[in-house]
Amino acid sequence: MDVIGWVDGATTVLPDPMIWLFGLLFAVAESGLWLGLLVPGEPVVLLLSAMLDSGPAALVLFLAVALGGSLGDHLGFLIGRRSGGRLRDTAVVQRLGVGGWDRAVEALERRGAQAVFLTRLVPVLRCLTPAAAGVARVPYRSFLLASVLGSLLWSAVFVGVGSLVRVVLEGVRQYLGSAGWVLLLALVVVVSIVAIVRARRGLAIPGDEAMIPVTLHEKTPIARLRTQLFADDDWRNLPNAITAGRILLLPVFAVLVVTGSYLAALVVGAVVFLSDVADGQIARRMGTVSALGTWLDGVADRLTVVVVAASFAVAQIIPWQVFVVMIVPDLLLAFIAVVAFRGTPEVPVSLAGKIRTVLLFVGFFALLTGLALGGGDPASPLSRVFGGIGFVAILLGLVGHFVAATQYARRMIVTWQRQGVGISR
Repeated sequence: MDVIGWVDGATTVLPDPMIWLFGLLFAVAESGLWLGLLVPGEPVVLLLSAMLDSGPAALVLFLAVALGGSLGDHLGFLIGRRSGGRLRDTAVVQRLGVGGWDRAVEALERRGAQAVFLTRLVPVLRCLTPAAAGVARVPYRSFLLASVLGSLLWSAVFVGVGSLVRVVLEGVRQYLGSAGWVLLLALVVVVSIVAIVRARRGLAIPGDEAMIPVTLHEKTPIARLRTQLFADDDWRNLPNAITAGRILLLPVFAVLVVTGSYLAALVVGAVVFLSDVADGQIARRMGTVSALGTWLDGVADRLTVVVVAASFAVAQIIPWQVFVVMIVPDLLLAFIAVVAFRGTPEVPVSLAGKIRTVLLFVGFFALLTGLALGGGDPASPLSRVFGGIGFVAILLGLVGHFVAATQYARRMIVTWQRQGVGISR
C-alpha cells in the first residue's frame, strides 16, 4: 500500500462525523487547555482535512474547527478572567517565561482585540493569548469578534490547504506509487527532528531576540522602505547586481518551461541557483553586505519559488494545487505585514527558509532533469525516477515552507506587540 492508499484507508476506518468531532474537540483543547503548546493544531487539521474526500465534508470540518477554535479561545479567556494575576504564578507560565507573559498582557492592554485576531495565526501564541486577554480585561465584545473572525480565517486556511494536499498526493501517485512510504518516513524524520530541537530548547515566549528591526520615521510605507534600503551608499555593488540579474532571469526560465524547452530551462535554472549561492558568498568576502542586498535576497528567493512553481503548474508538470499550497504561507505573512506593519517590515532569510528553498529547488530541478533526459515524456523511466525524487523533495520543502513562515509570523507578531507600530486599540 502507498501513502495515498493509507490516507484512503484511514478515511474508511474513521467516518466523517468522527473526523468532524475530533477536529472540534482538538480545536477546543488546543487553545482552551493549552494542548497546542505540545501539539500545534496545523498538522492535525491538515491531516483530518486530507482524510475527507468530498467538498461538503470538508465544509463541515471547516465549521467544526472554527467553532472549536473560538470555544477554546473563550475557555482560555474565562480562565484568564477568573484567575487574574494568579495565572502568572502557574508552572506553565513560569516555564514559558514570566517576562514574556507580562509583555503579552501589556500588549493586549494596548492592542486589545487586534492582538487576539492576529495571534490566531501563530502557534504557541495562539494558545496563550485568550488567557492573557482575560487577565488584561479586554472587552468581551471585542474579544468575541476577534476570536470568531480569527478562528474562521485559521480554519479556512488549513482545512483548505489540507484538502488541496489530498489532491496533490493523488496527483503524484503516478510518480511515487509504493515509494510513497519513503515520503511518509521522511516526513516522520523531519517532524521528529523539529520536535527534538524544540524540546531541547524548551518552550518560551519570544523576547527581544525575536524582534524585527522596523524603520518608523517616515509617514508612508514607501518612504520608510526607501530609507531602510538606501540610507547608505554601499548598495551599488556586485552581489546586488547578481541578485538583480537572478530576478531578471526568472521570466526567461518560465517561458522556457511553459514552451517545453526543458534542457534550456535546466541550464537557466542552474544559473539562477548558482547565483543565489554566489551573491551571499561574494558579499561576505568583499565586506559589501548591505540592507538592500539582505532585503533583495529574501525577495529574490520568494520570487524564484513562486515563478518556478507557477511555470511548472502552467506546464502541467505539477498539479496546480501544489502552487496554491505553496503561496498560502506567503499570503498569510503579507496579510500580517499589511495589518501590523503597513507592509514594511524587513524580510530576513532564516535558516529554515534557506533549507526550504534548497529542497524546493532540488525537487523542481529533479523533475526538470527527468523531463529533459526523458525527451519530455513524463511516463518515461527516467522521468518517473527523477519525478519520484523531485516530488519527495518538493513535499518536504512545503513542510519547511510552513515551518519557516510560522517562525517569521511569530517574530512579526512579537515585534508588533512590543513596538508602537500598526493599528492601535
